Amino acid sequence: MKKLRITGIVAAVIVIGTIAVIAANSAANKTVRLTEYTYTHSDVPYAFDGYKIFFISDLHQAPFADQILEHIKETQPDVIILCGDLVALPDYNFDETQKIAEGVGGSIPIYAVSGNHESQNAEYEHIIGNLWDAGIVWLENDDKTLRKNGDSIRLIGVKDSGIDELSEEVAQDEIIEEIEEFIPDDRDEFSILINHRADMYPYIKNIGVDLILSGHLHGGIVRLPFLGGVIGHKYAKHFFPDYDYGYYEEGEAAMIVSGGCDQNPNKKRYFNPPEAVLITLEREDW
Repeated sequence: MKKLRITGIVAAVIVIGTIAVIAANSAANKTVRLTEYTYTHSDVPYAFDGYKIFFISDLHQAPFADQILEHIKETQPDVIILCGDLVALPDYNFDETQKIAEGVGGSIPIYAVSGNHESQNAEYEHIIGNLWDAGIVWLENDDKTLRKNGDSIRLIGVKDSGIDELSEEVAQDEIIEEIEEFIPDDRDEFSILINHRADMYPYIKNIGVDLILSGHLHGGIVRLPFLGGVIGHKYAKHFFPDYDYGYYEEGEAAMIVSGGCDQNPNKKRYFNPPEAVLITLEREDW
């Protein structure tokens, strides 16, 4: 009888604990956290020391525009980067992104690249045209020079290939060729590459840029202590993908990967709340 009572207590504790974790996780998934990085490099121009980049990936039309605008208001970034998947297939609405652009009101430049949810969308041209109209500069295999007090940095944007299987040499080669076209001849010019797919990192980490901003894997969707993200892209490793979240430095270029800012009931996050990222550039003087 005593054993049955103990077993019942243990079972009740497990059930209550599970309900508490699910409830806490559900609440956390409704709040956009702000993750901050400081990126230090000797090629950061003097005028860009302390320059702040507000970085969002994989918004997927989640209802977070108001929270994101609040983070922008509090942090006062110098530039805003949107790293693809603003819409959610098969839909093509981007009201939340448009709301962010309207809230910023042109006071901060906004640059964006496509993710697979744009590149594979039947309404791709419609999406891009309307985002331009909203004041967002769309970098389709293009680059822009950011200037401040006589100094400059190069911002390079890659259009998503629209091909799921990145192990195909064609997809890799096409992306690499597009990037190489915009690599600065002067390697001392600080450059940032915006590329939606973090799993491209092994192929582009030595391509000649300093910093890569990526997303795509949603932080592994489920994150476990000491193990990291659990779920990868369906055509990549199915479990524990290599480049799902955070800071990586394996070659010439470092990479910062956003865990994404989506709210998809069919791809529910666990221990991995949606995030916006703030990156502060810091000049390293030898």
